[in-house]
Amino acid sequence: MNPKYLILVALLLSESIGAMARQPDPMGRKIYESKCTRCHGRDGTRGLFGAKNLQTSKLDDKTLYETISEGRRIMPSWKEKLTPEEIHQVVRYVKTLRSTHNQQ
Repeated sequence: MNPKYLILVALLLSESIGAMARQPDPMGRKIYESKCTRCHGRDGTRGLFGAKNLQTSKLDDKTLYETISEGRRIMPSWKEKLTPEEIHQVVRYVKTLRSTHNQQ
């Protein structure tokens, strides 16, 4: 098989996988909208009560998970109200808010 063809296929697949990773997690969005928008806003920029701008956040997945789970300052802990999978879904959704900001 032609090596140029293989490279083209690999690039197309990698772009497709990257685009899928940037898609909002529907359940993460639902949880975010019901639990987080009061302070963070629908787009992550509200900043009520000192809430951080999620569009410009540079926290990695582990730190996002820990922050949602344990809370921070006035932000409540969600570990008793959300399952670990639900917290991961929110983490994935929050990261899509960043990609929206980066595309502007």
